[in-house]
Amino acid sequence: MQRTGVFGSAFNPPTRGHLDVLRQAASEFDTILLVPSAAHAFSKQSLPIEAREELLSAFCKDIKSISCEIEISLIEKDLYKQNPEHPVYTWTLLNSLSEQHPDTQFSFIRGPDNASQEIWERFYRYQDIEQRWPIFTAQENIKARSTLVRQLIENSPSNIFPEQELSSLVTPSVLSLLREKKSYRTQ
Repeated sequence: MQRTGVFGSAFNPPTRGHLDVLRQAASEFDTILLVPSAAHAFSKQSLPIEAREELLSAFCKDIKSISCEIEISLIEKDLYKQNPEHPVYTWTLLNSLSEQHPDTQFSFIRGPDNASQEIWERFYRYQDIEQRWPIFTAQENIKARSTLVRQLIENSPSNIFPEQELSSLVTPSVLSLLREKKSYRTQ
């Protein structure tokens, strides 16, 4: 049976922290799906999903020496179109994938930010997730959060791009795209 890890995130933007989660999880799976959230369940505000897809594609260009296949899945975008009044919950995502691919063993990959009991218990049907799908929980080895990336860009003067500070937080292709698109600059 195919073993597939599902790593959902806002990826707003993808960071070296996300890359560290992938490195920790890779040996457990044949494939890891990177699933950008279409409508975040905790009402996080993000760049439009198309912009985050582009950042995620750039991120994937920089992934090297990972022992499993890495794929971007836009299933949340499709699920959200079917029911735009509600966010796409992790339970809904995993259930949909399991129904579409009954020959695959899906597991949920969660980063350390979602592993704390206080946050995890906010997940819709978290107990059902625990009972139905294996969960891989990554440790925080690298403090590279998307929030910090956004803050560095937003708080820097408009004529200065904080390249040196960002290079330790994001991969080279993501850094290049952030610079090029002027992402997260306040108007």
